[in-house]
This record gives sequence, structure tokens and C-alpha cells, in this order.
Amino acid sequence: MPDGFLKGRAAVVTGGASGLGRAIAMRLAGSGADVCIMSLSSRRVKRVESEVKYFAAVDEIEATRLDIEETGVRCVALDGDVCSSADVEEMVGLAVRTFGRLDVLVNNAATNVIHPILNHDDQSWRRVVDVNLFGPYLCTRHALPHMIENGWGRIVSIGSTNAHVGTPDYSAYAASKHGLLGLNRSLALEVAPHGITANTVSPAAIETPSGEMHLQRWADDQGLSLEAMRKEVMKSYPQGRFLRPEEIADLVVFLCRDEARGINGEDISVTTGAMY
Repeated sequence: MPDGFLKGRAAVVTGGASGLGRAIAMRLAGSGADVCIMSLSSRRVKRVESEVKYFAAVDEIEATRLDIEETGVRCVALDGDVCSSADVEEMVGLAVRTFGRLDVLVNNAATNVIHPILNHDDQSWRRVVDVNLFGPYLCTRHALPHMIENGWGRIVSIGSTNAHVGTPDYSAYAASKHGLLGLNRSLALEVAPHGITANTVSPAAIETPSGEMHLQRWADDQGLSLEAMRKEVMKSYPQGRFLRPEEIADLVVFLCRDEARGINGEDISVTTGAMY
């Protein structure tokens, strides 16, 4: 699908160093966009109780930047936190200074904790909501003036099937993703007059390092091997497989096309046919 239609435009992808974020950044670059990625590295992060999240190493962030540049576009990368106003301001400022503009924002960075509500610690709950909901708000707030100035923009936030259903021990995550849909819907109405669209994409399980960590956690809890757990989970997917990051990345890139300008305020679920 990439055909250079984003040439001359600039994009920011949070959590862009690994997993789904990396796939999205690569697809945007393949469509001609200059790309800024920001990921919180394993060196900087302080994990909270029951957190299940893959954090890229510093050299992985740099390696992704180099891979993006090999496609023929410009790329800058930061080790930063979407919950930090200073880091987000630096990210947006660096993109605008380097590329001269900002047209696309992909709110991909996310985290999760697996814990029942009973005895759930406050710090872990707040961490999930901060990263998954406050982070997209903060990034959008900083990026939006540049899109309004251009009279064109695309904001795509990565939701989850947990934006539609509850899952035991995922209360903080489900609450944050439900909230993201509400944020996006209101945002879409505000930005529509400015030639900007705002949508969410809500995937089921994806083959990523974080996804593998979740499988391992479930396997450990149930006393199963990783492969046995994988087979058990796949029974709930009609196609008998997990999604590939590139599938979601292609959908994100499609939403950035001019042909998709009528898609605004929507949440697009990608589940291989599973009913949630």
C-alpha cells in the first residue's frame, strides 16, 4: 500500500521503537513521511507492581531510527515519557524544528498491569491511566496547533478490544481504553472544521514483545507452557492466529490518506472475527 502519498508530511509515533509502534513508524516512512519516534527506554523506566510491558533498550530506539532513515526519509528519536509534559513538548518541538511541520500523530504508547481490583495498589492504577489516557491527551494538545496551522492533520490513537469489553484483572487497562474512545470522539468534533481527523483503532492480541509477555504471564498463572497457553488463547480467534503488527500499521496509514478524510470520530476494531 505505501506509495509516497505522505511525502512532504511529518509524523510523530509514540512508543515507536518496538512492536506495533515500530511497524507503524516504518509504514509511515514507507509512504514518504518524515518520522519522529519517542519511546520510554528500559534504562529510564521504573516498573510498577504487576506491570506487563516491554520497554525497548536505548540501542533499540537508535536502531529503529536508523532503519526508518534507510527508507529514504528523515527520522529523529527520543527516549521520553508521554506522561511528561516536558518530554512531549520536546518531542513535538524536535519534530517541528527538524521537519518544519507536523501533520500526523499516532498515540501508540501504552502499558498494562494485571491485577484484580481487590487490593489493587493506587500507583499501578494511576500509571496505566496516565500512560494510556493522559498521554494521548497531552500529545494531542501539543501537536494540535501545528495541524490547525497547516489546515490538515491525522490523529490516530491505538485502542484495544478492552475498550469494548471488560476482562478480569484488567480493570485499569479497560478503563483507560474506554476513556480513550470518549476522548477521541470529542476530539473529532473539535478538529473537524480544521481539516483534521481523529480516529481510534482497537486491535485484538498482536504478535509483539508485550503480547508475548502477556502470554507468558497467563501461562505462569495457569501452570501451562507458553505454547500450550498460545494454543488455548487462539481458540477464541476465528482465524486461529494473532494479528501481525503490520496489519494494524497498514490500517493506521490508510486513515492518513486523503481518501479517508470522511472517516472521523470512529473506532475500528480488528479482531479476526472474534465478537467482543
